[in-house]
Amino acid sequence: MKKNIIIQFLFLLIFWYPSHSRTRTIDNLADAKPIKSIFLSSFIEGDQLYLNIPEPILDKPMLFVRYEENYRRKYMQVVWSRHQDKIVLKPQSIKSTAGIIIPFKRKVPLMENILAIFPVVNKKGDPDSYCINITDLVLHLDIEWPQFPGGFSGNTIPQISMLLGAKDLDDQVLIKTSHGILKDGSKVSFPIFLSFCALGEPMKARRHDYRMGYYNEEVFGIGYGIDTEGTQNDIANISRWRLEKKYKNQKISVPVKPITFLLAPEIPKVWRPYIIAGIREWLPAFEAAGFKDAIVVKETDRLSEWDRHNIHNNIVYWSPKKYFRGNEKEDDAGKASFIKDYRTGEILRSDIILGAARHTFENFYFTRAAPLDKRAQKLPFPDSLLGELFQQLTAHETGHALGIMDNNYGEAQYPVKKMNDIDWLKTMGFTPSVMNSTRANNIPQPEDSIPPDFLISKVGPTDVYTIQWGYSEFAEGMDEKAALERIVRLQDSIPWYRYNTSPLEVVGPANTNEVVETNDPVRSTQLAMKNLKRTIALLPQACSNTKDNVRLEVLYKKCMELWYLQMRQVVSLIGGYDIQYKSLDQPGKIYTPLALKSQEEALAYILTNAFDPPEWLTNPAFSTRINYSSHPDYIVSYQQKLLYELLRPQRLKRFEYLETIVGYQKTLSNYLTALQSGIFIEIQKDLVPIGRRKQEIQMTYLDKMKAILEQERINVDPDRKAMDYTDYSKGLLLQQLVSLRKDIENHIKKSDNALSSGHWKLSLKKIKDML
Repeated sequence: MKKNIIIQFLFLLIFWYPSHSRTRTIDNLADAKPIKSIFLSSFIEGDQLYLNIPEPILDKPMLFVRYEENYRRKYMQVVWSRHQDKIVLKPQSIKSTAGIIIPFKRKVPLMENILAIFPVVNKKGDPDSYCINITDLVLHLDIEWPQFPGGFSGNTIPQISMLLGAKDLDDQVLIKTSHGILKDGSKVSFPIFLSFCALGEPMKARRHDYRMGYYNEEVFGIGYGIDTEGTQNDIANISRWRLEKKYKNQKISVPVKPITFLLAPEIPKVWRPYIIAGIREWLPAFEAAGFKDAIVVKETDRLSEWDRHNIHNNIVYWSPKKYFRGNEKEDDAGKASFIKDYRTGEILRSDIILGAARHTFENFYFTRAAPLDKRAQKLPFPDSLLGELFQQLTAHETGHALGIMDNNYGEAQYPVKKMNDIDWLKTMGFTPSVMNSTRANNIPQPEDSIPPDFLISKVGPTDVYTIQWGYSEFAEGMDEKAALERIVRLQDSIPWYRYNTSPLEVVGPANTNEVVETNDPVRSTQLAMKNLKRTIALLPQACSNTKDNVRLEVLYKKCMELWYLQMRQVVSLIGGYDIQYKSLDQPGKIYTPLALKSQEEALAYILTNAFDPPEWLTNPAFSTRINYSSHPDYIVSYQQKLLYELLRPQRLKRFEYLETIVGYQKTLSNYLTALQSGIFIEIQKDLVPIGRRKQEIQMTYLDKMKAILEQERINVDPDRKAMDYTDYSKGLLLQQLVSLRKDIENHIKKSDNALSSGHWKLSLKKIKDML
């Protein structure tokens, strides 16, 4: 009896222990795989690719994605449907939760189309699945994608196209091909990855508001490529991540799923801490929106090609383009690419591509900040400085990856007197948003002793504000629409929260780029010019360790370009407006004319400084080392561009409108008189020789007048006459020419033997030919 009990005990122990052990071990496995969801699966036989489509997948939307070189992503929403004994692949127009249909072909607003038809192949497998051969689909790719054109295109060359592999994941199938085409007369073959990806339930969307700077669902956002200044509230959702609080009752909670970025292993380790810091600059903004640790950044020493094309991996890439000859000095600074769910605007994947070369950073920063940052006075820059510039670039591109557009955020609203205030710069920065294209801070003077940390832009107060509006969750029962409107209305009292875009016309100083905008562009430009003069003086020593003059010439060109950009910002005051986008029930104007006094001051500054530039800019001490001719003359070219800006039809039309406002009567006539008098100031002086640059500007003015007066009326559509000059403006310009002819005739009579008499006679001939 006792023996039987022992045997039974041992039997139970042997039977029970392994089972108990397995259960415990599985429970403790951190990487235990979930049960595979029902989705497509693939297999390859020979050189043919087959796809198994389970019955439950039919007619369910999914994404069809194409990954190209240069980090382009093209994609469309598709469904697999059964038609008799065939399987049909259909791209669909998308019913956005905003209440609008987004067509997959803009010019053909069909609800759906047929991309391909496949016979069902008799293959062994799941009896509830349909097996089809998709080899031709993935190799020929004769598909019109809804995203931007570009990338590789052309007829497929089958001889150099091939299927390279496929991989199944729980919710996607990845396919690798090599695609051959004829490009620029040569046969080329390049890798293309394709994928079919499952789409989950649509997330809760947030409606687009033109007063905030978010992309909409589509690639380029609202208003791209159409005649609009961005002042329309299209029926759309904004682009944003599905970020949800894990603990709804907490004011600040970790998200259910954070936004995670992977650093590609090819990123040099020396720059990784700065890149991580640039991404993490956005964490306080998300805390203000109620999320703790909303962004996670991970380093990795290995990313397979399948990992790189997994829709769930957001990767920070290091563009190899900068290492190819011809691109080593200049390159695109950076960009972000998207894959979105058009139904809601949910960002499913966003990659950051860091493309700037060392020279790109050094050129921009040296021209602006060398007098203020000793680290920048010797080339090449130390790694610590270059790393901070990579951090700034990464922070900017991360903003795009979060759904925020480029354009103008609170520009021309910061007080110029705060640009050398350390306390202000510490908390507010020199620009309210890292999404502005302000480059480095060149307004403080060396005697202000501003720490170099405050010369490079970072995520600012307007970025925090923008994230709050786009990502904040609201309590159950709370009026979300009203809460969002209250956030927008903060722009009424905090001007640097204001967003605006002006793709077709620079309406005022809030629309300019590439310089530090303040509420006093003339004063800030005066301060910037002092630093630019110091920068040019530093050039020879900074380039002394180079074996040729190429770097010196490049940096000098950048200095001249910065001079032009600063002048252009001053020009934006002339006929300019202050801008605040508003809803219909919001009091006040969208466009408020700038005070005439500030416009007159701006014109006087341009006439004195742009058309009679200083010697330190036009003829620096080192110029005799690198010049042998007056060609090329970048200063004259920039002066001509400024003159064209001053005579743009859009600017004249703004003056025409200003004349209808009390206090602005005769502004166009007065402006044209002041402009012409300044361009031809030498007429008022006796025996004053005119330099060759000024002679060219005066002749450019006459050539432009001739072109304006002879311009034919080519369009009567009011929405397409932006570049037409009105008859009213032409009449005023003709009056100016009549007056100028008299002034030149009188001047020639008084000083016929002057050095510049030939120039005056040639000018007079041009005017007489016009009149």
